[in-house]
Amino acid sequence: MKSAVDATAQRRSLGAKGRATRAAILEAAHEVFKAHGYYGSSVSEITRRCGVSIGTFYQYFRNKEQVFLELHDVVTSRFLARSSAFSGGEGGFLQSLRQGVRLLCEHMRDNFAFHRILGESELIDGVTISYYEAVARLYRDLFRNAFQAGEARPLDPNLLAYGLTGICYFHAMDWGPDAEVFEQDRLVEMITDFVWKGISGSAPWDRTPDWDLLSMPEPRELRSQGGRPLTRGQRTRRAIFQAAEKILGLHGINGANISDITREAGVAQGTFYVHFKSKADLVEGLVKYLNHQMRVELQRYASVMKDRRDVERVGILAFFRFLKRHREIYRIVPECEMISRPVTLWYYNKTAEGYVRGLRRGMERGQIRDLPPVFLARTLMGLTHFAGIKWVVWNPAGSTETHRRMLEDLLLFALYGVGVGRG
Repeated sequence: MKSAVDATAQRRSLGAKGRATRAAILEAAHEVFKAHGYYGSSVSEITRRCGVSIGTFYQYFRNKEQVFLELHDVVTSRFLARSSAFSGGEGGFLQSLRQGVRLLCEHMRDNFAFHRILGESELIDGVTISYYEAVARLYRDLFRNAFQAGEARPLDPNLLAYGLTGICYFHAMDWGPDAEVFEQDRLVEMITDFVWKGISGSAPWDRTPDWDLLSMPEPRELRSQGGRPLTRGQRTRRAIFQAAEKILGLHGINGANISDITREAGVAQGTFYVHFKSKADLVEGLVKYLNHQMRVELQRYASVMKDRRDVERVGILAFFRFLKRHREIYRIVPECEMISRPVTLWYYNKTAEGYVRGLRRGMERGQIRDLPPVFLARTLMGLTHFAGIKWVVWNPAGSTETHRRMLEDLLLFALYGVGVGRG
């Protein structure tokens, strides 16, 4: 990835006024990116927000890409500067973990708009990977040192680092005006507790002799509505969704054309407008369609299991099977947020609802530890979300063995945490 710091052609000695102007442009760009996303923003909108001419903008920056890269550098530098004060090691592993969780929660909260922009792709793919790798490095070292000292279960430190990042990210999200909110100190304690102990409760876990951590049951049979075949209109709508998933995943929402989607679906453009008012309407329908498909897939496996720990276990395994077939969902949903935030909120809250109901029942039976169900739902979603990004979306060619080991460690972490002697 080319860093903005290397943009020597634009670098020159700046006086106090020049530095102030440059900083103001960066701040204005951050606000515009926050409101419209990277691809929905323009240099003219940045200059209007800042109150400078377009000519002035180009005195300091080559283009919008350089501005974004410099914002990336600023946010990364802030995190590294704050992490330099992280003592790591004083007071034992749990104290270091608590301190690291607080640092990450505060960083995610204070820079959440930037993290949301990273959900967009193309240019941002490389930036995103570089950024999260810089964050993960600190936590890999924390877990690795704990393993070597015999203070924690020896799981893959890279998985734990990305998983913890995802957990803190999902707790930094705005879940809507009526969502349950946890005070920061309590949140830090609960995340630390989850990392140490996982979700498994004290009730006996009745497992068959052939039970295996990665074993999957035979899924329940899919049933169409009332056993009736799909109508012609329903088949057409599904074909458009499937084509849109492919085209939007390939080109992004902003780069995809309706003509490309209809060509892929094998339908006329006029037929498209029978089913959808616009591309934005299609994107909303596609997000809801994918969410429904995912929940149905997970439920086919989870509904077979009796113990909630097995439900969570096979649910995670089923999710990764689904994700391998639908990697595009990781691009479409974040980009959708810049078009229709309510749809994205619906997507995440709809996913969390099923978690919360099931986790609450598991707690009543002693199968799941007694923690706020909403907290656990967001935690498990964040954990699996970032593991999916790292090992499926960013590394689709990873070996079967690497993927298997990742899933084993992910499940052990979710169920028992890293505490020595758990599980």
